[in-house]
Amino acid sequence: MSNNEVSGVEPPERVPADVAVVWREIVAANDLAGRVDRAALETFATLIARMRAARSQVDREGMVVKDGRGRVVPHPALLIERQCADAVRQWGDRFAPLVKPRRRSGYVADATAAAIVAAPHLNLKKYAGAVAVLKTLAWMIDEAQRESMDALQKAMSTTVPVYLKAAADLQLTPASIPSPKARAEASEPKPGSGKAGKVISMQERANGRTG
Repeated sequence: MSNNEVSGVEPPERVPADVAVVWREIVAANDLAGRVDRAALETFATLIARMRAARSQVDREGMVVKDGRGRVVPHPALLIERQCADAVRQWGDRFAPLVKPRRRSGYVADATAAAIVAAPHLNLKKYAGAVAVLKTLAWMIDEAQRESMDALQKAMSTTVPVYLKAAADLQLTPASIPSPKARAEASEPKPGSGKAGKVISMQERANGRTG
């Protein structure tokens, strides 16, 4: 067995070329990688390949042909195509292509993208997932606005609060960013803190006992 077969992405070397073509189409359309039910995928790809072959034969030879007795009858490949199509439908959406929505530009999405660019700390890899979630929420808000007023009103009580919390967690809202005064106060040592403060405190306690 080759290394490609072990990877679970490339089709087995034993399958016909037309089945291998369908296999690769399914893998590409579904972003399949790593662990794949290879037996199931091979069966499904074989059904698709046979259905296509039957359809091509009908296209070449016509919907009707003459049988051994010279009678005009429906092309036998029509039955094969129909049976394969029925079998494919029984698989449901197991190997159906993934639907990847196209994200259009929108007011909230554009503003969010600009805010992220202006926040250097979000360039760190540890924020990548949270940034992706925030962008998705912004896109959902824009889509709700495009859909209808009802959808937007619903988003205002569901998606928008989640978006604002995520933005605050990433320090993208004014209230979540410490003011210069607060940062300065946080950096200043409190009275009695540090080694000197501890020494003074110990001296005061000692004086109280001897007084």
